[in-house]
Amino acid sequence: MRKSLPLNQLSFHEFTRRLNSENAAAVSVVTPNRRLAQVLKDSFSREQSNRQNAVWRTPDILPITAFVERIYQDAVYSIHSVEIPLLLTVIQAQALWQTIIQTSETGSELLNTSQTAQSAYEAWQIVHAWRLTSDMHAYFLNDDCSAFQEWMEQYQSVLRENQYIDPACLVDLVVELYTQIELNRPDNLYCYGFELLTPQQYFLLSELQALGTAVHCIIPPYLNHQKIGNANIARMSCRNTQEEIFQAATWARSRLEADCSVSIGIVVPALTNCRSTVQRIFQEVMQPDVLDALPQAQSLQRNQPFNISLGLPLTAYPVVDLALSVLSLVQSGLPFDCASNLLRSPFLMGGESEMHQRAMLCMHMRQQAEPFVTLEQLVSLLHIVSRQSRQDTGNCQTQNPVLLEIFTTLLSFSKTDLPQKSHHAAYAKLFLQMLQIVGFPGERTLDSTEYQTVIKWQEIVADFATLDYVLESTSYAAAVEKLKAVAANTLFQPQTPHTPIQILGVMEAAGMVFDHLWVLGLSEDHWPMPSRPNPFLPYELQKKAGIPMKSTDEALNYSRQLQKNWLCGAKEVVLSHPKFSDVADAQTIAPSSLIRGIPERTTAVQHYKLHRDLIVDTARVERIIDHHVNLSKVPKVSGGTAVIKDYAACPFRAWARYRLRIMYKDKPHVGLNARERGLLVHRVLHLLWQELKSKETLDTVLQADLEKILCSIANRAIEEIGQWRPCALSERFRALERQRLIHLMREWLEIEKKRDSFSIAATEKKYMLQLGDLALQVRVDRVDRLANGQFLIIDYKTRSYSINSMLGERLDEPQLPLYLVMAESEGPTVAGVAFAAISPGQMGFSAIVNETGLLPGIKAFNELTACAQFSTWHGLTTKWRQDLTDLANGFINGDARVLPKRYPLTCQYCDLHALCRIHERLKNSNEE
Repeated sequence: MRKSLPLNQLSFHEFTRRLNSENAAAVSVVTPNRRLAQVLKDSFSREQSNRQNAVWRTPDILPITAFVERIYQDAVYSIHSVEIPLLLTVIQAQALWQTIIQTSETGSELLNTSQTAQSAYEAWQIVHAWRLTSDMHAYFLNDDCSAFQEWMEQYQSVLRENQYIDPACLVDLVVELYTQIELNRPDNLYCYGFELLTPQQYFLLSELQALGTAVHCIIPPYLNHQKIGNANIARMSCRNTQEEIFQAATWARSRLEADCSVSIGIVVPALTNCRSTVQRIFQEVMQPDVLDALPQAQSLQRNQPFNISLGLPLTAYPVVDLALSVLSLVQSGLPFDCASNLLRSPFLMGGESEMHQRAMLCMHMRQQAEPFVTLEQLVSLLHIVSRQSRQDTGNCQTQNPVLLEIFTTLLSFSKTDLPQKSHHAAYAKLFLQMLQIVGFPGERTLDSTEYQTVIKWQEIVADFATLDYVLESTSYAAAVEKLKAVAANTLFQPQTPHTPIQILGVMEAAGMVFDHLWVLGLSEDHWPMPSRPNPFLPYELQKKAGIPMKSTDEALNYSRQLQKNWLCGAKEVVLSHPKFSDVADAQTIAPSSLIRGIPERTTAVQHYKLHRDLIVDTARVERIIDHHVNLSKVPKVSGGTAVIKDYAACPFRAWARYRLRIMYKDKPHVGLNARERGLLVHRVLHLLWQELKSKETLDTVLQADLEKILCSIANRAIEEIGQWRPCALSERFRALERQRLIHLMREWLEIEKKRDSFSIAATEKKYMLQLGDLALQVRVDRVDRLANGQFLIIDYKTRSYSINSMLGERLDEPQLPLYLVMAESEGPTVAGVAFAAISPGQMGFSAIVNETGLLPGIKAFNELTACAQFSTWHGLTTKWRQDLTDLANGFINGDARVLPKRYPLTCQYCDLHALCRIHERLKNSNEE
């Protein structure tokens, strides 16, 4: 049951006096957690500094768990010949629990044994901390409790057989060792910050007191401060959580500006859920002018004036994420986005010297990579893209020599030196070797946070190596997953210099004293704290034992006690709550019933403008609407007919793509996307008509010979595209793609056989086209010479197009009219232009021609409703020339208006929304 503190009571003032006395070496102080111990140490150091002391003895202040472990270590390294069991680490204990659960009959049916092992180990710790071993049999045990009872017996059996001791049982062993051997113990032991003692802790302190140690309970200083109802206690309501955090941040800044020596506490009950929001808002309020506006500018230096107590999982830190990504890449591969982040990481060798080249490399790799890549595929892509880059630039030197070298070496190492199965210690050594190959943690100097994180990572790997004591050999994949789980379950908070503002969770704030305290988020949803009973222990047992937070009554009592301490724990206390929830419907939230009795009033808070708002206010902005860009000379433009097509769709799109060179890169995809499949079709048709050359050959070729031709050119086209997409085309995929292409060609040739006689004049031929001052290089898919000597220009498409897309001042598909204008300027007579739709279910021509019957089912232009305004073929081609020239001149003259032809259809698949901000423009226009 719960134990109070019937030990010697000592005021905080007397405790401070003794701590500062000359015999401080004989004093030990224990706290319930590591943060409170650090706070006491910092307070002591500041006191010594204020006294102008140059040196002083560091007091012995540590968490009670560390105090017990130190006694165990003293016993292990003592000269007495007492057999002492091996103390397991928490990582080893949880791994052992998971193994027991996995091999048990009940555990074999579980989906997530890792999470179950954590909950079961928590239950094991509760059983020992609250001495519940003999009480469990008196209660009804459901299936979960019965399973835990079975697992616990197996765990105890393993501990006995292997001479292990679990950290949860260490207190009993330490007390026993005190009776067997002579161990050092403090003359005075002070307990500070304990709201209550567990029966196990009470047993330890009682035994120490019986052995002659004077155990004292320190009365917290806030119990001598003001009482509830003090005028410095206020309750505030805010619109929502973000406004509440912003109000707390501005309040904290105003208090710090008034007095730089004060201590400020911000307590957030739901800190786990809103940590990133709290950090962002406090940074906005405190930074970037903190060095100039706030006191203590010299001491704060580059550090922010606040510290968030809640640590993040170790995997959330970029340097650890990089290390785990390397190991995962060797194991089974990574999603391409993760692999791209890995290649551009500063924690790799050459990360600084090759930073820009690696960014460009990743952009080019996106066109050829799949969504998921293995190490072997990644190395192959690196070599292919680097080779293509050398060919394009004409530079014989490799752009990323360091990157290529480290990953090639890593691939070789993984194939030759990586065992399929080994011990954890061996894998830990291999992990470090692989990270050494890639140059981890990089070539630049790490900052303080990164350096501490690397040290913590090394400790985690060392702890991982000790799993050999409790687990058998494992595979590489299982070892990597285990290491990931260990890192994910390790909360890490880098040490920072003393900061005046402490942002804490409820548990971390227990026992701490501030000059100013703001507790936010005290709505009925989060306060009092909800109970969290352990599912593996009978609920009635947890309730009867009085375990905090394990029953509704105890959660309420514990919350009331914490709130009472808050109200007495600072000279100024502000309790706040949001009026509305943060969800979309913004439901009304009532304040917690525990704070409704406190009068609501507005506390003195100075409002600050954010740094960005200050810049806007002081700036003198002159607005000029200018959609044209003056050019001193006409630059060279690459892009072919796409320049005219994009300009017709939206002038800004053409400007961004062909002046600013902002090009969209394909997302990594499995197999071939629609563009690549279209390229395959174009390539096969090009090779096919190079072989056939005319309609006469098509009509006379034997079916068997035609099949051989189709099979040959399909294989050739697939091999060509496979050279730059090697990972995408497996043998099975190549076979399927070959069948698809051959089937398409058969169906398409049946359409071609319905035409009159023709011969092939050109396929995939490049031309230079001049439209006004704009010079374009174009490539025509195919030009047929008809029986009457005229020419027909054909453009292949993998879906059907309407002829309306070739008409109008802003043509949707201007390439065929462009080709026709180009051809007529060179002299030959062009009978028409046609889209050849080569797609299952949409086979056929869509064309504008000067005579009926040139293509199956195609009428002359003067018989079409869409061309009714043109009485002659010359009139149509003249109109095309004029419209295309106007578009070219508009682009050359610098027209860069955001003017989509048909909004929102034109913008639906455009990738420049973030640059042109079309949606924001229209929104602001509508608001005005």
